[in-house]
Amino acid sequence: MNQIIFILLCFVAIWCVRCQLTDSENNCPGYTIQNYILGPDGYTMQPRVNDGNPIQQSRPGKIGPRGVQGVKGEKGSKGEPSGTPNNLVLELQMLKRKMQKINNDQQMLKMEVDEIKTLLDQNRSSLSVDQSKSKNNQVNPSDSNTSDNIFTCDDIDGDENDSGTRLISPDPGNVEPFNVRCDFTGTTETVIEHDTMGEIEITTKCGPRKCYKRPVRYDVSMQQIVALINRSSQCRQFIKYRCKGNRIFSGNHYEATWLSRDGTQMHYWGGATSRRVGYCACGETGTCRHSNLDSAYKCNCDNYDNDISSDEGYLTDKDTLPVTEMQFGDLDDSYEAGWHTLGPLRCTGPSGRNYN
Repeated sequence: MNQIIFILLCFVAIWCVRCQLTDSENNCPGYTIQNYILGPDGYTMQPRVNDGNPIQQSRPGKIGPRGVQGVKGEKGSKGEPSGTPNNLVLELQMLKRKMQKINNDQQMLKMEVDEIKTLLDQNRSSLSVDQSKSKNNQVNPSDSNTSDNIFTCDDIDGDENDSGTRLISPDPGNVEPFNVRCDFTGTTETVIEHDTMGEIEITTKCGPRKCYKRPVRYDVSMQQIVALINRSSQCRQFIKYRCKGNRIFSGNHYEATWLSRDGTQMHYWGGATSRRVGYCACGETGTCRHSNLDSAYKCNCDNYDNDISSDEGYLTDKDTLPVTEMQFGDLDDSYEAGWHTLGPLRCTGPSGRNYN
């Protein structure tokens, strides 16, 4: 903008000087500043009026030795071209007023732009809050009576083709929703897996009881697991131990154990529905290997022979599940070996508990 003003000023100065240095009416069309005034709009000029009649325009004078002479030899002001300084002042005043108007327009435009920015920021902030509220309503529903809430997989109508990962919320408002695996192949089950899936061979050689320890880490928090267990009617977890030359329980010698969710050592094995201390499933039915030789055998792995035996079954106590650790011992001799398996936690059905 400053460059444009400078160019305009240069043009005006050159034009005025040219008018004063030539006598040609084509170059300076007979106009002197004394005969003009600013118009009502403050930007254009109009002829000066004296007693109601416009003043006669005259041609600019020539520069002579004693000043500027008029058209008929009139003597101009000494040493000064007639009308030139006033002309420049008027032009500068006009440019100044135009610049002032441009500045005012720019300020008005800036104010409008700032106002638009403020409105956009307010709308953006409002949209962000609305999106946050919408997200919270989807992830953490507060109304447990709405049909949109999925407490367990039992609330989903699916078949075996629909089995897969689902988001559930067993205790809305108290526990964050979490992902589980829904199994629709038979009875609908809500499944939570862990980092000890599959059979794992014990490679640690140690002799004392429970010297080998295997912690179990689940995909979700214990608080979320307990919420699912409380929401379900039944829960179970498969546990198995394959052994060679070592034992689980033998009399009061508890070589192995599993830990409940609160860290308590449990001394019965999967399949022992009575949950009697020192019993595996075969001990309750009287079908353990060599049980005819020693009534103390309550597990297949208590016979100490070199054959591979196993004890297995489901743990079903909702108050102690899930298993958080497995421990085994009597594994120091070269011929002794062990392999453990722990399945995922599986829960079915609604509990009937009122969560409202």
